[in-house]
Amino acid sequence: MNTKNIFSWLLLLFGEAIIIVGFVLFRGNTPDDILVLNIVVSSLVYGLFFCNFRAPWIDLKDKSQKQIGAIGITWFAIWFYAIAAIAVMFAANFPFTVQLLIHCGLLFLLLLWLSFSRHSANKVAEIYQEQTVSRNGILEMKKAMLALKDKISETAELPDSFIQRVNSLEENLRFISPTENAEAHDMENSFVKTIESIRFALQNYSLNAEQIENNLKKCERLYQNRKNIYST
Repeated sequence: MNTKNIFSWLLLLFGEAIIIVGFVLFRGNTPDDILVLNIVVSSLVYGLFFCNFRAPWIDLKDKSQKQIGAIGITWFAIWFYAIAAIAVMFAANFPFTVQLLIHCGLLFLLLLWLSFSRHSANKVAEIYQEQTVSRNGILEMKKAMLALKDKISETAELPDSFIQRVNSLEENLRFISPTENAEAHDMENSFVKTIESIRFALQNYSLNAEQIENNLKKCERLYQNRKNIYST
């Protein structure tokens, strides 16, 4: 445990001690059972605020930033619970059993809202994951084209028409939209494999000219078909 964590725990315990001492010193005619209930509820409110202020609201290592989808609901739940719980403690003149039931009801609402908050965060992460998967195939297509262009730059005496078609194909990849369509993913994978075949065949263009031409036409067809798929 590092120094920062030790300091945080000491700060938490110090704040808790203040709460307990404050309630004991100013208990007045408060019965023991209600006093203990008030201390427990106050400690819960204090712990909620302490933990949420101490923990980072955004995890920079999490690219999905799923916390953003939960911040609003989380803080609304905590503030509502805190205000309602404190109001019951200091404004309500109810017997212990009634106060206990009210606090249990408020705690239930808090947990319910926090579950909604968690669901919102998971939904954000799920959408991010879907978008990432949708983009991966297109990114692989672009990487394959870059590798092919690198190979072309290292290969001498290639026809200008071939180079122009490759450049045009690479430029046109920006018109492809991400999608979750399974057929689109198959086209993306086929495109990448075909581009790799062209790249390896360039080691001897004159010998593999026909194969390269056929594969390039195949890539152009795959591109046209893939471009026409916009969504799931």
